[in-house]
Formats: sequence, structure tokens, C-alpha cells
Amino acid sequence: MSVLSSRCFRLGALVFSLVVFFCWENTIRCQEGDCELDASLSLEASPPLADGAEFRIQRGENFELNLTALVETHFDGDWGVQGFSLSVAHDEDVLEITGATQDGTDAASVFPLAFERTETVENETGAGFICAVVLSLANPVTLPPEGTFSLVRASYLVSPESIVGDAVSTSIEFRDGLRGSGQPVSNRLTWNGKTIRPCSSPLSIRLRLTGGEDFIRGDSDQSGALDITDAIGTISYLFLGDGPPACLDAADVNDDGRVDIGDPVFCLNFLFRGGREPPAPFPVAGADPTGDDLTCSSPGA
Repeated sequence: MSVLSSRCFRLGALVFSLVVFFCWENTIRCQEGDCELDASLSLEASPPLADGAEFRIQRGENFELNLTALVETHFDGDWGVQGFSLSVAHDEDVLEITGATQDGTDAASVFPLAFERTETVENETGAGFICAVVLSLANPVTLPPEGTFSLVRASYLVSPESIVGDAVSTSIEFRDGLRGSGQPVSNRLTWNGKTIRPCSSPLSIRLRLTGGEDFIRGDSDQSGALDITDAIGTISYLFLGDGPPACLDAADVNDDGRVDIGDPVFCLNFLFRGGREPPAPFPVAGADPTGDDLTCSSPGA
């Protein structure tokens, strides 16, 4: 075989290999089928969510929510995640993103990274953050093949003015298509030289305002002091068809989130039998420090 023929053969083989690789890679990138079950993305909130996936926010408080994007993998062999791109969106009417960073993550522990780009986004493609990381270009550096690892952290501000009424529900999710300085970003992992479309789950949360109205616990008629009249008023409301107390939150003397027979009993035990004093706010007026559905303006049951 001549030198020219040999070069042409090698060039043809290279072009063929690149074409096959390009088509195969893009077939994986663009497939519309199920996600890869051996890799999944999730979001973890801090502070932890209260019961019912709620954050309880004091009225007038600017509340900060921190988020960590996690990947859980179950790969065979010695290879773990080599790189990733993330596109995480939120409802900008409820949340304001204040930052996103690699600092303190498992991915950042592989230092120096070959490539890293993390940006917050607020444009026509949506609001959120994008992150792209390549752990190494020259060495076989990966995350461990099996386990749960943090990839990026983000922080959000919740303004009470964005909560219409007492509560609002929202979600933060892995949504392909956010664009930062470059092109739109998709949620993808690289493993063993292959593109993986991971499964993902959103973080659904409920933001509830608590407190805000000053009252004295037990002073359900808002006379300025807890006395026997408050217990009688609650009993009349519960069993005799009288109207609700002036402040239902105050009538919840034992602070269990509801007004029932336990409250006047608690009140009478405290007043006349040396029982426990009511929880805060008591004996000085203040906002309710615990989250429930009761307020001084709650309608009667």
C-alpha cells in the first residue's frame, strides 16, 4: 500500500470514527425515552422542612433558604461521574436567588477542576442557576461510582410580600434550557466517556407565614389578662352555640394548634389548681412563635 493510500485509509477511518461517535453521542443526548435509573438528581433544603414539607416564616421576616443539588449513582466498575451540567429553575414570583457556588461540595473536593462555570440566571429562559463542571481532562479523575454526592449549592431569599394570604406553594426543579453566558444548559452527567440523562425529582415546598398579631396566650376575649371569663367564653363557643372568641389563637391555651375542650381545662387548671402556665406569648403580649392555622382573625369553626 502506498504512503498516500495509507494516509487516506487512516484519515477515512478517523472520519468514520468521529461520525459514529458524534451520532451515537447525540442520539443519547437527544433521546426522549426514560431517564437513566442508575443516576438520579435531587435537591436538599436547609434549614430542614417542617412537617408537611413547610417552611414557617415569621411575619415581617426575610427568610433565607439554602439548597444543595445532589447526585446519587450506582455505576458498575471503577468509574463515577466525570463531569456534569445542571439547569435548576424556580418561580421568580416567590423566590429570589441570591447566589450559587461550588464551595463546600463533594465535586469541588476534586481540585483543581479542569473546567467549572456556575451562574445565576434571570432572563427570558427563566430564573435559577446553571452549573457545568469537568473534573479532569487529562487524568481518570471521577467521583466514586456509588453513593450520594453534593454538586452545587444555592441560596434563595423569600420575601413575605411574595406570599399572598397565609401560605404559598412552589417548587424548585431540574429544568433543561436555562441559559447563562453561553448556550442553553441540559441536565446531563458524563460517565465512562458517555452522556447520561439522569432521573431527577423537584423539591416541592410550602411557605407559611406565622405569628404577626400580638396577643396574650389564654386571653381569648382580649381584655388584657387571662381570667375565668376566657375559659367560660371558650366553653360557650364550643358547646352552647355562642360566637367565637375575639382571638382564636389566644383561645388555643395549650398551643396544640386547635381550639377544643383541652383549652378551657388548661386555663382553669392554671388559674385555680397550680397547673402549668400557658406557652408563649405569656404573660406579656407578643406574636405566636409556633406555626399553625390559627390567627386572631381566624373565622369561627
